[in-house]
Amino acid sequence: MHPDDFAAICALKYAYFRHLDLKEFDLLAELFTAEATSSYQDGRKSYDGRDAIMEFLSSSMATHDLISMHHGHHPELRAIDEETVEGTWYLTDRVILPKMDYEIVGTAFYTDRYVRSDGKWKIAHTGYVRVYEEHRTHSTGALLRFTSRFDGEKA
Repeated sequence: MHPDDFAAICALKYAYFRHLDLKEFDLLAELFTAEATSSYQDGRKSYDGRDAIMEFLSSSMATHDLISMHHGHHPELRAIDEETVEGTWYLTDRVILPKMDYEIVGTAFYTDRYVRSDGKWKIAHTGYVRVYEEHRTHSTGALLRFTSRFDGEKA
């Protein structure tokens, strides 16, 4: 993979997180192909097509009563061919609902597919699988619930 493609795909994913947290759903939609697919919340929320993805994200996150932080890091990008790249990103996220005195903090791994269309990289698929998720009281930090992908597994 050419270093310019690596940089462009990293910038694309960083823009995804920025537009999501700023609730800029029109700009976020421009990052996806029309036929994009998604698989959020360990596959429990899957959508086909950019419009369906944007409907889910905007209906879930548009309220100003919800504040979010999504950090994607440690990109692992693999060229499939000159027009297709697959990527894995480590996500650290935090969602705060101040009026409800509630927050969610966790990590996950995103698995994405990118395609080059008219010389520009776009998201063709995005989705994540959680590593862990904490639910806390925002004001005190008291732990309400903790789940991990390793719950019930034996080492």
